[in-house]
Amino acid sequence: MGKQESFSEKTATSEVGFEELPAWLEKSSQKISSDIEKDASGLFKELEAAISELKESNTRLQEAKVEGNFDIRAVKRAKSNRENVTKQVGVFIDKFGVLESRDFRALKEYQETAVQNLDTCLEHMSQSFRYTKAVFPQESKDVTESLGRLGQVLNKLKGTIQGHKKEMEALEAVSTEMKEIKRLSASIKAENLEFEAKNRKIQALRNEIAETDQALEGFKKGEAWQKLQSLQEELDIARDRLKKAETGLNSLILPFSGNLSKIKKLHESGRYTLKPDVKQQLDICLETPANLAPSFFPELQKVFEDPALDIQTQKKEKALSQVKAAISGFEEKKKEYIEAQKALEAKKAELAGSDTGKLAELEHKETELLARTRLLEEELESSEKKLTVFKEELKNKEAELQASVAVIDSSVKIQLLP
Repeated sequence: MGKQESFSEKTATSEVGFEELPAWLEKSSQKISSDIEKDASGLFKELEAAISELKESNTRLQEAKVEGNFDIRAVKRAKSNRENVTKQVGVFIDKFGVLESRDFRALKEYQETAVQNLDTCLEHMSQSFRYTKAVFPQESKDVTESLGRLGQVLNKLKGTIQGHKKEMEALEAVSTEMKEIKRLSASIKAENLEFEAKNRKIQALRNEIAETDQALEGFKKGEAWQKLQSLQEELDIARDRLKKAETGLNSLILPFSGNLSKIKKLHESGRYTLKPDVKQQLDICLETPANLAPSFFPELQKVFEDPALDIQTQKKEKALSQVKAAISGFEEKKKEYIEAQKALEAKKAELAGSDTGKLAELEHKETELLARTRLLEEELESSEKKLTVFKEELKNKEAELQASVAVIDSSVKIQLLP
C-alpha cells in the first residue's frame, strides 16, 4: 500500500509557476548532475584501473627481452619500432590527465578528447606495432588488450553521457526558451500599450473631425455661406453672359474668317501687301475678335474692293456683304461683350472680398485631421499584425518550453505568464 502511495505521489502532476522556473531549473540541474556523477563514479574507478594496467603493460613491453631465435635485422627493426609504440602509449597516458569537474559538459568533453587521443595513439603506432609484435608477441598483446579495455570503459562512459544528453540539452533549452518568452511577453506588452495609445489618438482625432464637421455645417447654415453661394451663382450667370457675348461677337467674324486667313497667306507670300496697322488688326481679328478696333472693318472693306486682291469675284462680293453686316453689328456686340466682361470682373472682385477665410480654415483642418487619422490607422494595422506575430511566436515558445520541461520531468506542468 505504501509503495502504491509513493508511486502515485511521484507520478502526480505538479504545477510550477513561470517565475519559479529558475529555482526549479537549478534544482533539476543539480539532481541530474548528481545522477551523472553517481553513474560515472564507478566507471572512473574502472578507468583508473585500465590506465594503471596500460602503464604496466607498456612498461613490460619497454623492458621486454628478446626470447627465441630471430633474424638480427628483425630484432633491430622490432626494438626501434617498440620505442615508437611505447612512446605513443606514453603520450596517450600523459594526455589523459585528471578530470577536475564532473559536470555534464566537462565529462562529455573529457570522454570525447580521450577517445580522440586513443584513436590518434592507435593510428601513430599501428605500423610500428606490426614489427614490434613479431619479436615481442606477448607484451604487445598485453598492450593491445589494455588499450582495448580502456576503450571499452570510454564507450561505457559515452553511454552514460548519452543517457543524460537529452536531459542536459533540455535544461539548456528551458533556459533559452524562458528568455525568449520573457522577451516576447515584454514585446507584446509594449506593443499593446502602443496599440492602445494609437487607438486613443484615433478616437480623439475622430471626435475632432466630428466637431469640425459640425462647425462646417453650422457655417454653411449661416449668412456668410448663403451670401457666398449667392455670389457663386451670380458669378456663374456673369460667366455665361460673357460667353454668349463672345459667341455673338465671333459670329460676325466667322462667316469671312476663311477669306481673312487667305489674305494673310497672300500677304506673307508677297502676292498681296497689307498696311502694317491693317495686318496687325487682321491678326487680332483671327485670334481674339473681342480686342478688335471697329476701324478695322472699313479698311477691310477696301481690301476686298481692291482688284489686286487675288480672290474670286463671287467670293469677294459675298465677303463684302458679310463685312458690311459686321460693320453694322460690331459696335453693339462689342459693347455687350465689354459690359459682360466688366460685370464678371465685378462679381469676381466681390467674391474675392467676401469672408471665405473661415470656410477655408475649416476645410483645411478637416483635410489635415483625416490625413493624420489615415496614417494612424495604417500604423494601428501594422501594430495589430506585429501583435499577431508576437503572440504566435509566444504560443510556440510556450509549447517548446513545456516539451523541454517534460523531458526533464514529465510530471511537471508550467503555469505560464498571463
